Amino acid sequence: MAPYTEQVLLCTGKEDWTSNLEDDSGATADFVKGLKSIIGKGGEAFDPFTNVLITASSLPASTQPDTTTAYLLPSFLRLASIPHTRTSFTALATAYLKAPVLHPMHANLSAAQKRLLTRDPSAASALPSPEPITLPTILICGHGGRDARCGVLGPVLQTAFRAELERREIEGDVAQISHIGGHKYAGNVIIYLPPGMEGNALRGSGIWYGRVGPEQVEGLVEETVVKGRIVGELLRGGVTQDGGNIGRMVEAQLRAERGEEDTGRLRLKPRARAAAA
Repeated sequence: MAPYTEQVLLCTGKEDWTSNLEDDSGATADFVKGLKSIIGKGGEAFDPFTNVLITASSLPASTQPDTTTAYLLPSFLRLASIPHTRTSFTALATAYLKAPVLHPMHANLSAAQKRLLTRDPSAASALPSPEPITLPTILICGHGGRDARCGVLGPVLQTAFRAELERREIEGDVAQISHIGGHKYAGNVIIYLPPGMEGNALRGSGIWYGRVGPEQVEGLVEETVVKGRIVGELLRGGVTQDGGNIGRMVEAQLRAERGEEDTGRLRLKPRARAAAA
């Protein structure tokens, strides 16, 4: 997985999209084009050292016309009904997505150029007030319009994760999302654990897993959501609220805590729960 500083998760209410989100119909394409016109390649505030991941999700869409609700992860914020205006796109990028501190390679830029690329939280006043995300959020690539493997596995994993959370009486959001890279790793799953999950060592983080099958869902919920542990055999990477990639670091830390050799990893035994009679 490519390192990223923030994932902008668009709530579309759909479970599949065209291969390229900018070619999708309606609000999704409008929002993606608008935001990329600010921070995408060729945009006025494009920064090659600040990678923002823009994905669509099946989470419920805004009911207000010409607006989009978005989750910002791992900032764990939800902004409802963002208007599709250049003012809003600029404010979103400036308040939440630009770098708080510029990369050293930008040292020779002019003061004006540096201001254009640097985060300014005061710009949030032009946007809807953010709401904290307080529940675990499990995202599964189900982008069948991009790759058939994800289109097949996405709905199956979504059903399995929802059933497992319900069985354990854990509140959380489970949704399908658009392409996040690495179709060969299908099923691709991101588990975001909010900072308020006391006692969970991974709180405030997003953990990426690949090659997840329905037989591994119970184990992932048990180990990562409940116990705050990384499952090394499925790990693709991870991020924290400060934008760091922590996946491999956490895996190494867990091995050290257990006194294992480098080849020792936490592994899951496939478990298929019998269907209810």
